[in-house]
Amino acid sequence: GSNMRYDLPPGGFDIYAFNVTSSNSVRKSSEKGKMLVTSGVHAREWAPPELNAQFVETLVEGYNTNADITWILDRTEIHAILYVNPDGRYISEKYPNSYWRKNLNPEGCGNGVDLNRNLDFIWGDRNGASNDPCANDYHGPSPNSEPETQAVVEYAKKLFPEGQRKDNPEEEMNTAFGEDITGVYIDIHASGGFVYYPWGHRDAKSPDNEALEALGRKINYFNGYKLWAGSQPDFMYEASGDFSDYMYGAMGVASFGYEIGDDFQQNCAGFENEVVPINLPSLIYAAKIAMKPYKEVKGPDVLDINTRVLGGRVRVRATASDSKMVNTIK
Repeated sequence: GSNMRYDLPPGGFDIYAFNVTSSNSVRKSSEKGKMLVTSGVHAREWAPPELNAQFVETLVEGYNTNADITWILDRTEIHAILYVNPDGRYISEKYPNSYWRKNLNPEGCGNGVDLNRNLDFIWGDRNGASNDPCANDYHGPSPNSEPETQAVVEYAKKLFPEGQRKDNPEEEMNTAFGEDITGVYIDIHASGGFVYYPWGHRDAKSPDNEALEALGRKINYFNGYKLWAGSQPDFMYEASGDFSDYMYGAMGVASFGYEIGDDFQQNCAGFENEVVPINLPSLIYAAKIAMKPYKEVKGPDVLDINTRVLGGRVRVRATASDSKMVNTIK
């Protein structure tokens, strides 16, 4: 329905980002890996911003108390935007039966633009978006037309290095970026239990599929989610102009999306007991390899490590594998 039926937030809400890293590190910002995690793109998907917030809390509370997190934050900046679409979220919470998805752009049909079809990469492809302003997947009047989309794109451009971008991303989309790229992007959605990665606009592999699929499989090692990507058996449908394809195709970073839980308005018990425990470790793993994701994803990975003091000596025992995490899916 039209947003004219609802009480709208006066003036709208600002979009905020967290930057979580160690300020005491000997590394400068330019020397650290970068990870960007977004959520709240679709207003009716309530759980993703809370998972993103708990990820931030875990990082902050874990510094100097958890060895993995301390190592990550000494070497990496984790940037998190909890609510990409705060105006839409306002409507979704105030009018939950509306199942509001899009932003609050009043033009056209009056019920907004799907921000996850508005990005300037394969924008307007009718196989993966609609030109009908009343449709749930309406791509907007032009690429990057929405202030929310523009805000995230400008933030990403400041974060990820310009030197690894292609001059003409769509024309060069069949050329691999290679192992030297830096940066990880994850966009959290709900629901269904999927991990998706490029390509999303068509059922075909990207030129960096080997590395992206390996990382997708390693995320699956933690959460058990099905792989939604070109050439995978669980590719569900095309989505053109979405954040995942844009961040890979235009920014050159390792780009993923999650579809967490089993409901748009996830119940609290299911979220805390089922969604959080399997997804937080996967986000921490992705943060570990943010500096050189395509290279470092190839392993090996340390699966467990134990230390003991015997006779005045410290003994360390560890298990490492370059296959176990990627071969969870047969």
